[in-house]
Amino acid sequence: MTIDDLRRARKAAADGMSERAEALAALEAAETPDAAAISAAETAFAAAQGAFEAADKQVKRAEAVEAAKAAAAGPGDTDPGATPGAAPAPGVAAVPKDPAHKGIEVGLIVGALAAQKGDLGRAVAQLERAGFGQVAAALNATDATAGGVTVPRPLAADLIEMLRPRVVMRRAGARVVPMPAGQLRKARQAGSASAGYGGETVAPRASAPGFEAVDQSFKKLRALVPISNSLLSYSSLQMGALVRDDLLKVMGAREDLAFLRGDGTNEAPKGARNWIPAGHWLGAVAGTDALAIDKALRKLVSLVEDANILMVTPGWIMRPGAKNFLAALKDLHGNALYPSIDARGELMGFPIHTTTQLPNNLGAGANETEVMFADFSYLVIGESGLLRIAQSTEAAYLDANGEMQSAFANDQTLMRAIAEHDFAPEHEVAIAGLQGIGWAL
Repeated sequence: MTIDDLRRARKAAADGMSERAEALAALEAAETPDAAAISAAETAFAAAQGAFEAADKQVKRAEAVEAAKAAAAGPGDTDPGATPGAAPAPGVAAVPKDPAHKGIEVGLIVGALAAQKGDLGRAVAQLERAGFGQVAAALNATDATAGGVTVPRPLAADLIEMLRPRVVMRRAGARVVPMPAGQLRKARQAGSASAGYGGETVAPRASAPGFEAVDQSFKKLRALVPISNSLLSYSSLQMGALVRDDLLKVMGAREDLAFLRGDGTNEAPKGARNWIPAGHWLGAVAGTDALAIDKALRKLVSLVEDANILMVTPGWIMRPGAKNFLAALKDLHGNALYPSIDARGELMGFPIHTTTQLPNNLGAGANETEVMFADFSYLVIGESGLLRIAQSTEAAYLDANGEMQSAFANDQTLMRAIAEHDFAPEHEVAIAGLQGIGWAL
């Protein structure tokens, strides 16, 4: 079992303990307590408490092991550019790793496992021969299962962090929170308390804020990366960077699409577009009237501000073509309506974040696109922080053109990486949007 499996088991044990405690309290509070039933409930509570304590010990033991692995083989201790076999110079201060090599340990691990057909021991030996002893030590500390190998959390964290500039929601400022038990339950305020004036002898009417739950649970993102077998006999920086960049490319593109427009079906996240309340979606806005466009954009900002959103990290998300369309708009005197777009990349004082994952072929005329405005501090990405990898030389996959390819026929090894995360807003009213007709250049 992984550490996250153990945490899920501990959470289930805690829930069971809570249920037993509530049942016991209800029996004790009865007008005519049933001594036999109370005794049985006490026994059940003691058993649940024992189960929780056992699960808690397992989690703490696993966390101690993980902390030791991080200390012994963290990404900061690894220098992929070091000379093979060279011992560290005594008394020399540590030198930061080349930023270009960030996350490359994952690429080296994936490449070594692919070259050795998933054999953990032989992959470790290959990395050691190539001079990547710290990477080999990190890989050797993990366990191989039928589902592949779990990349050590400190190394996976580097790769996940590198997704930030590639995924517009991460780049715009959506908060990332850990989901170690596989689920994250948050409360959001659905209704406000009230206050009012009245006479001295008039009793005030009681009120209280209403709350409802926002649940997040792991959604599995699967990335498939075909690697040429001619590259796999080498554990080089170039090979590691190639594999790393391929993983980032396919994972980033799919994450971006899911967090923006996912519909929440087929075990995929529900994206920002489908979280927008009906009253915060303006519908279609034609691109023929600059004043109407300006009014619609200002309406999006007003909808969010009027919902008592704090505007901590506000901004826009749109396609590059929509940004350029808005930058080209002129007022009645021929002046740029939004000169700040070209000057500072801002619209109405708020930064613009662009992505090609928003479509530009929506609507009956296939010429419509979406524009969203949000306070991204209210948007939450929950993730496990783990990356699981497995390999196959026989599997088939769809290429970029949607055509089926055979790894065996193409002399390739197909690597599968699985990351787990979910996306949800703390308050849906922190997002607003519209559909622009002809908003493209």
